[in-house]
Amino acid sequence: MARLYLTGGLVMEGPGGGFGEADLPGPQARVALVALVVERRPISHDALADIVWDGDPPVQWKSALAALVSKIRSLITGIGMDGSAIVVSAGGSYGFAAPPETWIDLEHAAAALDRAEGALRHGRLEDAVQEATVAASIFRRPLLAGAECSWLDAARERQRDARHRALVTLASGWQRLGDHQLASVVAETAVTTDPYRETGHRLLIEAHRDRGDSGAALRALQRCEQIFTEELGVHLSPETVALADQVRLPATR
Repeated sequence: MARLYLTGGLVMEGPGGGFGEADLPGPQARVALVALVVERRPISHDALADIVWDGDPPVQWKSALAALVSKIRSLITGIGMDGSAIVVSAGGSYGFAAPPETWIDLEHAAAALDRAEGALRHGRLEDAVQEATVAASIFRRPLLAGAECSWLDAARERQRDARHRALVTLASGWQRLGDHQLASVVAETAVTTDPYRETGHRLLIEAHRDRGDSGAALRALQRCEQIFTEELGVHLSPETVALADQVRLPATR
């Protein structure tokens, strides 16, 4: 089975060995390989050039792009696979067609997240926690650290969104299993990952409340209100307002 790690350091392993970021000729080749794997669709030569050179390809971009693809194919062939059959070229496009048994970290994480969310909906809390832990641990790793381009910005945003979903699922699972301390730790990470989503804030407030720390629950609520009502100027959802009333009520007694 081939394995491809896109996060935490780009590495591809095959039956004959492996290669990493340092073996690829600069950030352009790394971006090209990651984009082909993530998109999993034919990308026209000019569109791939725009991704690789962030909208400003060199004058001789066709030959430069062909050289990058040739190097990627050569590295794949060097680890015991058919590089030309994996990085395919047809109709003026390039695509990534790995063998069906190939393990790819981001695809594995996405599948684990889907299973986790499904398990949570059906009350299989232990399964939800296990799968969400796998997803969150992969999604937290950086995607091509040090490389910058507009396509990577969008890909990283999608990864951040997926990580937040995994953390929310994980915190919800621990909360429903009765481990409110661990739920609060995970929910805090969810809020840090994306402070502009109420779901993480509600989970954090609930976890603090249910573990008996009303002060921490009030502070978490105040942070939520500061972000949404003061910073963003938007109304809190009815669910958050109802939770706020519950949290503040004991303090007024």
